[in-house]
Amino acid sequence: MNDAHPEEVGRRRSFWRDALRRYAANRAALAATLVLALLVGACLLVPVLSPYDPYDVDFEAANRGVSSEHPLGTDQFGRDLLTRTALGGRASMTIAAAATAVILLLGLVYGAVAGFAGGRLDEAMMRLLDGLFAVPRLPAMIVILVLVGLGGGMLTLIFALSILSWMTTARLVRGQIASLREHDFIRAAEAVGARSGEVIVRHMVPNTLGVLVVAVLLEMPAIILGEAFLSLLGLGLNAPEATWGNIAQDGFHSARPFVMVVPSAAIALFAVGVNFVADGVHDALDPRRGRARARRRVPRLDRIARAGV
Repeated sequence: MNDAHPEEVGRRRSFWRDALRRYAANRAALAATLVLALLVGACLLVPVLSPYDPYDVDFEAANRGVSSEHPLGTDQFGRDLLTRTALGGRASMTIAAAATAVILLLGLVYGAVAGFAGGRLDEAMMRLLDGLFAVPRLPAMIVILVLVGLGGGMLTLIFALSILSWMTTARLVRGQIASLREHDFIRAAEAVGARSGEVIVRHMVPNTLGVLVVAVLLEMPAIILGEAFLSLLGLGLNAPEATWGNIAQDGFHSARPFVMVVPSAAIALFAVGVNFVADGVHDALDPRRGRARARRRVPRLDRIARAGV
């Protein structure tokens, strides 16, 4: 049963409706959303609709160029590059989504506990976080993959990519929770006897959703690029499993630049699209930021008008 005051519920609904309206008015964010939807749809549908087996080796068809039969050509094993790239996109996005979920969970729990507890516990947790920030991510990921074992598969890769990437999210959540503690509705909930866990889950976490969404969206490109870099070093999923990273690795070792360009372009498209979406979400959830951008554009338009253009 939801005992929230009707006026509070109405304000929340109005806020999210207004945020959706502001997002819909952001053309760059909408275009990026469409591009990402097409990219995800292609990764899901192309392997299903393609007549080619992405794992079938045919050396007679190896290293073919672009043609009507193979829109992106074939790799050094004769496998259709379009089908492999779409299948690799599935794996790369799955790894990114799973690693981001781990980052979200760890960052949310750690940041919420630190921000709500305050005092010495908060200070100790933040100092520990500062120490973890000093650990270089790439060498740490390589060490984790070597110690856990390169044959661990997708779960090992997700663990390596996420275990040192949640600190920024934790810091953002901690700041938001610490700020919310001073609000009247939190004090009112505590005054009527609400437990600490209930206050965090029912009142604080929902009010940090905007920060969390932006933080998660900004982490996804870094995860995709991290997986690609590890695969290029030979630390990604083992062949013949396809990811955008190990397809680029195949192109690097076979000295075929085009095979590297295709997955690299997909990675770049995904990363840029997600960044535009994150920017649009940030503007939608923070109207003051959107208005500030609009004010910065106005003087330029005035100068153009005065110039008679």
